Amino acid sequence: MAEADLSGGEAAFAFTAPSGSVYEVWLFPAEAALPSAHAGLYRGERLVAEGDGLMPALSARLTAGAEYILRLRGEGRVRVEIARHALSRCYDSPMDIDARGDAYSKAFVREGDAHWYAVEAAESATLALVGVPAEDSVRLTAMLFDDEGRLLSEAIRTAGGACLMDFRPEPGRRYRVRLRSEDGATGLYALRLIRLPGRGAADRVALSAPSLILEGRDTARLTARVSPVGAGGVVYWESSNPAVARVDDAGTVTGEGVGTATVTAYGAGGASDRCLVRVHYVPVSGVSLLSRQIALSVGDDAAIECDVLPGNASDPKLSYSAAPEGIVSVDRGGVLRALREGTATVTVRALDGGLSDALTVRVGPAPRRWRALLVGEQNYASTVASVRTGSVHSVAALRSMLQNLSFSGAKVQIETRLDVTRDGVLAAVRDVFSEAGDGDVNLFYITCHGYYAGGVTCFQMYDGSVLTAAELAAALREVKGENIVLIDCCGSGGVIGASGGTADVLKGIDAVFSGTVGPAAMDTSRFRVLASAALEQDSYRLSFSREAAEPDMATVFARAVCEAGGWSLERSARSAMRADADYDGRVTLNELYVYTARRVMWYLRLTAQLTGAQADYVQTVQVWPEGDGTVVFGRE
Repeated sequence: MAEADLSGGEAAFAFTAPSGSVYEVWLFPAEAALPSAHAGLYRGERLVAEGDGLMPALSARLTAGAEYILRLRGEGRVRVEIARHALSRCYDSPMDIDARGDAYSKAFVREGDAHWYAVEAAESATLALVGVPAEDSVRLTAMLFDDEGRLLSEAIRTAGGACLMDFRPEPGRRYRVRLRSEDGATGLYALRLIRLPGRGAADRVALSAPSLILEGRDTARLTARVSPVGAGGVVYWESSNPAVARVDDAGTVTGEGVGTATVTAYGAGGASDRCLVRVHYVPVSGVSLLSRQIALSVGDDAAIECDVLPGNASDPKLSYSAAPEGIVSVDRGGVLRALREGTATVTVRALDGGLSDALTVRVGPAPRRWRALLVGEQNYASTVASVRTGSVHSVAALRSMLQNLSFSGAKVQIETRLDVTRDGVLAAVRDVFSEAGDGDVNLFYITCHGYYAGGVTCFQMYDGSVLTAAELAAALREVKGENIVLIDCCGSGGVIGASGGTADVLKGIDAVFSGTVGPAAMDTSRFRVLASAALEQDSYRLSFSREAAEPDMATVFARAVCEAGGWSLERSARSAMRADADYDGRVTLNELYVYTARRVMWYLRLTAQLTGAQADYVQTVQVWPEGDGTVVFGRE
């Protein structure tokens, strides 16, 4: 903000617009009589904008990096500001602040920035404005304006770059505060507005001690007495050298380094008192670890807890080293990370004096983590296929069952995706299993319209896109750990090349089969697969209600799998894990297959009886590999 006396002739100011935006020229009266002014803004010899008046004089959209000349003529003295029209950047777009005492954190981003704030008081009470820099480069200054643009007062500046101001606003009037950093420096600061007691700002501040001696990192509390009685107390404490002694808002002084510093307490009106602080050196006499043995698993983090003796030692900083390398890492803050199995020794050493202590870290294998991705396609577009009622219910039931499982105390991390595209399924596989490790278990379940054609199992997505078994297998092969795949759709056995028997074909189920049997996508050691039906079979859904509504409808396969893992769809409640044949609290893939295959056929025979069908429905659950003992479900 510059000043110009227009009575002495034309005043000119050159400047460069830092960004492409709308800028305004503000002229504030700098004397009691209201000045008159004409402003012209030029780029070279070309007039860009002009105007008569003061607040603002003109407005124009300027080009970033372009040089402009502002020419003023008229009568009287004015203060001049060229400001970008944006929130907190100009007089008529200030940021409102209140007197609750909360800190407003902000930053000067560009060199030369100024910020505007507005204060509107509901009562006549003295207010204190305190601006505190958060960076050494920032040294604040503030100006208070009334609602006519006249400068009322300027803030007192402290040696450390803070600014203090007190004023008593008239209720209902709106005031503006312009805050900037000296020399146009950039950086963070905090601003507070504080309501002072009835007597307003203190005329005098007297500290409880003129000097302090601290041993190392000891602390001491300074108190302040203010006069007159009832006036506002200290609003800001400042240390001349925070690297030696720092002080908080309550006047507590803490030693940080050897040397001297001056702590100053300021009242809102600038009244202050000082205390000379001397901090003496206290050497480190010992380093003591709270534990000398730690057991971790690969991937775990742990903080090293260590006492530096005495507690007020001047330099408590520590260094960390681990041997042999590669088993654990230790950062500068003393946080351990287990990298691979083995035993390592971590040495903690004081930088002051070199005293040390050591601990042994034993790293075991990473704990097995269980993740599940459940996908359901139900609300198909009318141009694609019929709505597949029951898919949502099946996914919800599987989720409830998995939520009741526990593997050595670990729960299954479950994600669901409903009505997603082919690309959405593949993206979900990458996302949900992205953090899987070599020892982890990944369970993938999908229920949708499906078919086997041309030697390929295809999954029909709600929008018409098609996901092939080969594409799904390729995505899952990129995932670390064991992949357990549950496929719940017609023709699902094609993912492992499993077809039904001759009797199935004779019952007419071959109508869904087309082409020759192609290569299986998931019959490799990377997969454990349970498919709801053979490649030439339908996969059924059923309801035990007369209405095939969503709350009653679910796939036969999902019903059986949920019962196997300990969840009843009929009661929506936890139940015994029916597939746990040996009662060890775990269900293996083979146990799951044996139970599910029988239970699916039982459901279908019951359905045939209830509906009076001429023949039983046929749906043969398929498994890969047979007899596999991999644990799929557990309650441990």
